[in-house]
Amino acid sequence: VWSSTVTSFNHSAWDIFDLFGCNCTPETYDYLRGLLQDPANDHLSAAELQDMVVTFNRQAINDLLTDEGRRYEDVYDHADDPSILCEPFGVFRTILHNDPIHIEQTIDRIVITTEDLASDRTIYMNTREHPEVPPTSLGHSIGWYEDSTLVIETVGVSANIADDNLGIHNSSQGTSIERYTLSPDGRKLHLLFTLTDPVRYSAPLTLERMRIFTPEVSIENAPCESISGQF
Repeated sequence: VWSSTVTSFNHSAWDIFDLFGCNCTPETYDYLRGLLQDPANDHLSAAELQDMVVTFNRQAINDLLTDEGRRYEDVYDHADDPSILCEPFGVFRTILHNDPIHIEQTIDRIVITTEDLASDRTIYMNTREHPEVPPTSLGHSIGWYEDSTLVIETVGVSANIADDNLGIHNSSQGTSIERYTLSPDGRKLHLLFTLTDPVRYSAPLTLERMRIFTPEVSIENAPCESISGQF
């Protein structure tokens, strides 16, 4: 089981850079690195630094929006979030979600089990082709290894919320590449996620996130109604 800072903030293996991490663009991580290394910022609180990172990250994402993507974000009503009605997350929202994930590899596939409204996924490792099927919320995922990095390609995804915290969405033309790389000590798992969607973004949107190995954590599923606010 691999956890994020959101659910395992007090884990001893995190460093200060990890603790300020998020689903951030590479440019945002460069900005964060500069903030932490500049002695002129030593007087700032952690909350102030985090606000600066969040603001920078949102602007970096907004700068990639097409006119159609900007128009969609402007008119989207969060009351239309399908999770309010207990509809499971689509694949991109699942990938970027903060809750723990369990990864199991067999001979021909990888199964990623998730919590709550995030969706369980199957990644097929015995093919490099995608079938011709109608778009679905999870699409179709294939995977392979490049040295020690697991690469996952997902296509055939229907329009949906890509990440609710970032307020980003994908069209039915969205595809993704995930790259999962273990740290040398095997304790951290780095995700490099690239969403390509010519309808919503003028260039591929790349986000990064670190997870940590937490074998003591169990995957749990709370009743949907308690998560979506129906109780």
